[in-house]
Amino acid sequence: MPDRLPSLVLLVGFWIPPAIVGFAAADLAHRSTTRIRPALIYTFLSILALGSSAVWFLVNLGAMPPYIPGASRDPTYAPPEAVAGLAVVASALVFPGSVIACVLAFRNRGRFLKRTSAAHAQLDAPESIDDVAP
Repeated sequence: MPDRLPSLVLLVGFWIPPAIVGFAAADLAHRSTTRIRPALIYTFLSILALGSSAVWFLVNLGAMPPYIPGASRDPTYAPPEAVAGLAVVASALVFPGSVIACVLAFRNRGRFLKRTSAAHAQLDAPESIDDVAP
């Protein structure tokens, strides 16, 4: 079991790095003084999710254990069937899941930042014209 734990963490935790990137992108977009178009942000996030899924594929390809069916004792060789299966998982599960995690983190963090900045603006604003010092 201990030798399988890192592979399990990589398999299940593929969405965590894209979610962190989406969270950080929302902070960056909120702090930016110029307005950034949403299409540009979502394009950037999708490209990062594609890169993240490619890195996930390469890391899992290098971590492929020798005890899978059809594997040899050579740790640098992975059977073509296993590589094809890993490519299917990376393209059908990891990439869409990474995009969803990235966009959801971006939207949720963006909504939170808008609500808190609006609440702070209401707290800082004077109640009436009489509250303003002459």
